[in-house]
Amino acid sequence: MFKLQSIDSLSSVNVVINLKEGKAQAPFEEDAKFTPSENGYTVYVDTKEPRWYQKSARVIANLNIYNFSVISVAPFKSLELYYFLMALHDGKHDYYVAVEKNNLDLSEIENRVNLVCTYREIADLDSKNITPVKLVKTVYELIRKTASSNSAYTKLTLIDNTSDEFDTLAGLKAVGLASDNSPCLGIIDYAPNEQAANSQVDIALVGKGITFDTGGYSLKPDKYMETMRTDKTAAVYLAGALHLAISKGLNKHVRLYLCCSENMVSGKGMLPGDIIEYPNGIKVEINNTDAEGRLVLADGLIRAKNDGALEILDMATLTGAAKVAVGRDLFCVLTPNNKMNVKMQEAFDATKEMYWQLPMFKEHKRFLSSRRADITNSGHGDSVPGASAAAAFLREFVDKTVPWTHIDLSSAYLPDATPYLGAGPTGSAILGIAAYLRA
Repeated sequence: MFKLQSIDSLSSVNVVINLKEGKAQAPFEEDAKFTPSENGYTVYVDTKEPRWYQKSARVIANLNIYNFSVISVAPFKSLELYYFLMALHDGKHDYYVAVEKNNLDLSEIENRVNLVCTYREIADLDSKNITPVKLVKTVYELIRKTASSNSAYTKLTLIDNTSDEFDTLAGLKAVGLASDNSPCLGIIDYAPNEQAANSQVDIALVGKGITFDTGGYSLKPDKYMETMRTDKTAAVYLAGALHLAISKGLNKHVRLYLCCSENMVSGKGMLPGDIIEYPNGIKVEINNTDAEGRLVLADGLIRAKNDGALEILDMATLTGAAKVAVGRDLFCVLTPNNKMNVKMQEAFDATKEMYWQLPMFKEHKRFLSSRRADITNSGHGDSVPGASAAAAFLREFVDKTVPWTHIDLSSAYLPDATPYLGAGPTGSAILGIAAYLRA
């Protein structure tokens, strides 16, 4: 976690980091990223570069300094300081950072960063410590506490394998068959007051929360499986976005659907060739047990539709194809009319989220053709556009008259550090979605 202070309030400073334009001087190499100084280090930046503040933070992070004062040649703006701190975060150390205040609300920035980093750390928890039901209860308790402090209304509805409604969750039931831990649909209601909770749902958030993904019988290779504790990241980040929006005074009725399961292997597990039928009558042939995320999202989308949500936003770490298309620095946005919601675009731009829009056309459904059912759960055929085919699958479970946005969260997790962030969950999209919820 982070503790921010103003440099003016400090009586003494152990290490001073100066962010300075230019290049290192002899005897150091010209392209050195930092040099020692009398009371700390000079880190060289180019403020004309995008995200220069994150790059400088990564240099500091690699110095393993956790208590320092930073003096910048270009005083930080609020968002720049936020992303600077996000780039320092490693999930292991507490940071004590003194900055030039420059009229910034350091308390607000500290609270925002710590909230987002809390959800980054939940996303990184291993599956033995965060089962599907425990994940729902963990994020609900965080949301409930903040909502309660604002005198707002929250409610948790948990549907697991002991619930009467469980049999209606065709996707979760199929994906969770092989696991000893029950899959569940966690539904978190938020409204600014109890009266507003009886109104229509302004926006439904539907998140994929696979707490561990082996791939099932379509088993993942070792190198792809080792990080699959983070296949819950989209559900976690949506909870984080709702929590952040609540902390800023969210004035809408929002319903969060957390579609949570493990995707394991056992004699009773889901098999290629199985056919499952959803309550809306759609029959799905399983041709890839590792395309499980869309199966569980379908349950949440159906429920959001039946609950009469005025708008639906779903988010998932859904396809490797999205990472191939845009890399791990950006996330992908897909909409049925290929036009992004203007207010959402403005919110993402204002919060410096990095995203790219991919196409969604009716013609993509042809990659899901099945001889034995209505569709398959995974695209097949020559040159399958994986992210768009996955969106075509989800499109079968939404009301065509209701605005719907699908986010394929290719930027959820970094297996290795980049020039902008350390390895691990990134917190991507939390800030932007929270801003959109409040728009």
